[in-house]
Amino acid sequence: MKNFLTKNWMYRILALLLAIALFTYVKTERLSSTRFTGVHSNNNSILMSNKTSTITMPVDLDINNSQYIVTGYPAKVKIELSGPSALVATTVNTQNFKVYLGLRGLSTGTHKVSFKTSGLNKDLSAKVNPGTTKVTIVERKTESFDIQTRFDKNLVKKGYVVGTPQLSTLATTATGSVSDIEKISQVVADVSIPKDTKSDLHAQVMLQALDSRGYIVNVILSPQTINVTLPISKQSDKQKNDDKQSEASSTSSGQTSSSSTNQSN
Repeated sequence: MKNFLTKNWMYRILALLLAIALFTYVKTERLSSTRFTGVHSNNNSILMSNKTSTITMPVDLDINNSQYIVTGYPAKVKIELSGPSALVATTVNTQNFKVYLGLRGLSTGTHKVSFKTSGLNKDLSAKVNPGTTKVTIVERKTESFDIQTRFDKNLVKKGYVVGTPQLSTLATTATGSVSDIEKISQVVADVSIPKDTKSDLHAQVMLQALDSRGYIVNVILSPQTINVTLPISKQSDKQKNDDKQSEASSTSSGQTSSSSTNQSN
């Protein structure tokens, strides 16, 4: 009888311990499941929330660049992106889309056109500010011009002369509208000579396209800069004699002209 009672108590204690262990396990599983569900829910909430961001993008042109020149449009525009937060953030960081003006099929002249976008995810919406712009389309022309050098030879030291300029290239091409190309009278390289220079001068000079009145014409020159060498040497005796004869001839001509004028009076 005593053994029976002792055995029953042992079974009861083991059953209680198992019950406690099972209860603890179930409770832990429920807590873990609740936490996971909460984190997953928060992540989904972040991914599915909407966001709006504004970035600045360069403007591309959809036109035959070898045939036309376009002016008047802004180089960059602001674009407002709206959509799922993750997509907006990724697009802002990568900027893997473009903003452009579709100009194919338009004639020369001035037009009001709308900005367009391409390459954006279909779940994003985009608003360009400003939405439209005015552009002027003109025919493109390219022509070659010889380069003329200009400098003040009187700035070299007395007794020295400037020889024939040496250029890294003798001609340049000008690209612009037909009307601007037709305005060009000459392309010049202005070389600045320091006062009292008495040795060869080497300089990198920017070219300028000028019209008949000496105003700069707005065209693209290629190359835009060239290297110029002005050989400067001591004046020879023959050059000195030639200069003296030239000066004497000029003086004599002036006196003869004056004399003739006095006689007529």
